[in-house]
Amino acid sequence: MYRDNSSTNSDPATSPQNLYRGLYVRVARKLSVDPSYVSRVARGDRRSNEIENALRDALEEITQRLRKRLPAGENRASRSSGTPKRLTTLMEQNRNRLQKQWLAHSQTDSNLRKVRIPAQKRTAPILPLIEETMDIMKLSVKRMATASMKAAMQHGRLRQDQGFTAMGLVEEYNLVRRCVFALAQEHFQQMDPQLLLQDLTQFGEALDLQTQRALQHYLAEN
Repeated sequence: MYRDNSSTNSDPATSPQNLYRGLYVRVARKLSVDPSYVSRVARGDRRSNEIENALRDALEEITQRLRKRLPAGENRASRSSGTPKRLTTLMEQNRNRLQKQWLAHSQTDSNLRKVRIPAQKRTAPILPLIEETMDIMKLSVKRMATASMKAAMQHGRLRQDQGFTAMGLVEEYNLVRRCVFALAQEHFQQMDPQLLLQDLTQFGEALDLQTQRALQHYLAEN
């Protein structure tokens, strides 16, 4: 397994990705239900007052924990902001920044940097992947599974040709995830926790499907 890059996350215990990642499981255990059912309620596909209340309580706890990590001035400024930002809007506005951050993490990853290619070739498939992720996030879960995902397919074939390992290919998607979570953390106080949870759920499912599609085409080239 690849290790988390320390430059990506200075405090793993309270990073947004770790706090949100186990949310459905924690709520499911508390209420003795299946995590997939909690996920469907969070997306709005199912209704359950009990689960919705538990999610709100858990989100408020996460909000308080993340709020403590921000300087007081940033907290005050964020409270005066207007309409909560959505994750797709942040991603759209920061596409180039995400690509640069992704490259920085890739170049310091001990396994990924073993493949010696120019930075331009290393980042070439990343921006199309991010744009494709945003498009997939707009779909329902059922439609996500049948999306074409051309950028992911091309990414898998390209990395096979360039000599990346299958684990290296997967790690590139993990780096996309880390960069997007870091962006959400930076703007957390300008976002509605419930909407952010829905957006992160959509983002995670879209990226997981892209990873699967990329691996399929990577392995097909062997």
